[in-house]
Amino acid sequence: MDFRGVLAYPITPLRSGGAVDHAELFSHVAQLCEAGPDGVVVLGTSGSFAYLSREERREVVETAVAAAQGTGVPVGAGISAMTTAEVQRLAWDAENAGADGYVLNALSYIPLTSAEVADQVETLVQSTSLPLCVYNNPTTTGFDLPVELAADLAELETVVAFKDTAADRAAFERRRGYLAERRAHELAHGLSSARLMLEEACPADAWHSGLIAFFPREFARVFAVAGGAKGGPEVERLRTALAGLNKAVLRARPISGLHALARETGVATAPPRRPLAPVAREDVEALASAVAMVRWAADL
Repeated sequence: MDFRGVLAYPITPLRSGGAVDHAELFSHVAQLCEAGPDGVVVLGTSGSFAYLSREERREVVETAVAAAQGTGVPVGAGISAMTTAEVQRLAWDAENAGADGYVLNALSYIPLTSAEVADQVETLVQSTSLPLCVYNNPTTTGFDLPVELAADLAELETVVAFKDTAADRAAFERRRGYLAERRAHELAHGLSSARLMLEEACPADAWHSGLIAFFPREFARVFAVAGGAKGGPEVERLRTALAGLNKAVLRARPISGLHALARETGVATAPPRRPLAPVAREDVEALASAVAMVRWAADL
């Protein structure tokens, strides 16, 4: 898995009692793979990895891999955890379940230092063989991964990608330029901010997003234009509609909003596990309106 292109991060559907709905997960991932994203990653933030047990996480990977079988779409797995030992165990579970790659962020109750992050990544790559995407998620982790550290980690053989964010397009492009000068091998520098993707049309080697799991073809059209392909007014309308959808999800809070969005787009799921709360009625209405706008723009 090279972590390039349009990468979809699906939710983990839940039944009303809170159990993982594997039948719905299988259906969702299978339909998603038919739409042809460049990759699917389960157990990201969108997939509620932090609210699932180790056994549940292994089973989610098994279901997603089975759903993607024969489609040619690689399946990655989030393996972030509080300790390096647990990260290793999750990585082994994912590899045994058939995953094609890993995504790892610097998750810790106490925000980590660069040295601690480097130690975790180095320990992981010494004991695993799958391609690794290192994820910079400062809002959640409290650690803003320096671009210099990303360049250093790129020296490790199985570190193939960097899922990154920045305050704005100019800052992201500065980081991108630095990596272009420093990287020892071809590191895929991907973007995790849907705001930068859609409001600033920021080009990158990859776009990583939970929204892509619901509108993969639409994101692929906008991604191609951000990469320099010729677009038109219809693509601009689609970009604007997707940006409106992203704002509606953020207003509803990311995981709760994505579960509500799932229901609006035909993916059956209960709200996320408590203590996360379901979205308010007005947020559901806003999401429904935003989805309608995306579908209208996509049909033009």
